[in-house]
Amino acid sequence: MNLKKIGREGLIKREADGSVTVMVKGVGYVADLPGVSCLNPEAAEGERVYTKVFKRKPIYLPHEYDRAVREILKGTDVVVLGMNGYSSLTEQKCREWGVRPGAYEAACAGILERVIAELEASYPGVDVRLAHGASGMGVDGVILGVAAKLNKRQLGHSCPRFMFYVEDDEVPVYVGKTQVDYANAFIDSLDVLVAANGREQAFRHDINAVFDKGKHVIPVNVLRSISTTGGPPALNGDGKIEDAVAYFEQRVHLMYRAFTGTGDPFRDIVNHVIEEVRQISRLLISPNRAFSAESVASLRNS
Repeated sequence: MNLKKIGREGLIKREADGSVTVMVKGVGYVADLPGVSCLNPEAAEGERVYTKVFKRKPIYLPHEYDRAVREILKGTDVVVLGMNGYSSLTEQKCREWGVRPGAYEAACAGILERVIAELEASYPGVDVRLAHGASGMGVDGVILGVAAKLNKRQLGHSCPRFMFYVEDDEVPVYVGKTQVDYANAFIDSLDVLVAANGREQAFRHDINAVFDKGKHVIPVNVLRSISTTGGPPALNGDGKIEDAVAYFEQRVHLMYRAFTGTGDPFRDIVNHVIEEVRQISRLLISPNRAFSAESVASLRNS
């Protein structure tokens, strides 16, 4: 193979034995990740090509997106949920923003689990499936954990460059040709996106989901609801987005449907997300399930 043709976006290919190889050039920070090797360690750093082989993971290549969605995310009365936000929060950031380490991820998991439980109680027989960014970090790791705990069908989304952060396990993943393709595919797969903070990439996901893809997006400021100091600012000192949801709140007005506060900010956002997803899902599933006697009874009890 001509290594000069491999760029920073990387490439992916299926081998004759069924395994899948990803390669990327000039990103030395992946060198110490599990399963990563360098094909030309004698080359200058910017020319070094790193590779990782997947032998277990069901992987859909860039031209197989439609097949991935058909096999993993399609079915009767299916609602596909996703969440975006921070991929990592350092202990220093947690201290600055007034949250305990691990609290953000635990809160996101709690919201997602509660939403799924309430949907299934409201619409018995509804089939909730999950889409995510495939890595085991931050919000993606949260969704992977919830999917495993609740035994939900799921589809990861990635690109060759980000596959270096993905485990070689049994969770299926679609790999777009580029980072932009990956981001677009993730949004395309969703019915509902819960936007839980995050930086500029999350913000771009949110904008893309609403205005380009016509998806339902529910912004929730998880960090503020669990912070003792008010959480992160919308922009950092360099003028870059530090909290996508806080930025939305500052720039997009009359966006939120009013809901009754209980005095507990975290409880309020959980209830808000549940009610929004419940109403959205009613439009996505079959009328017989959406308006069944059990569904109507759940409205009285909610």
